[in-house]
Amino acid sequence: MNKPKEELELHLQPHPAERVSIRIPTDTLESLKKVANSKDISPEALLNFYIGQGLRQNLAKLFSKRLLESTAQLLA
Repeated sequence: MNKPKEELELHLQPHPAERVSIRIPTDTLESLKKVANSKDISPEALLNFYIGQGLRQNLAKLFSKRLLESTAQLLA
């Protein structure tokens, strides 16, 4: 007996955004375009992904550091 395939839907909620202008070295921009093209996304989307990924990693480290400092103060 064949089960019907479940369809997956992706629901994205738009986030408020602000336009910024940054200077990127020409060779870096060319590399960004090549990678974005290989992933079939825009260079802007790839840049946003990279920024978000790095930001999440740094925020997680910052949170961990603060948590350890708070724990040390409580135990002292």
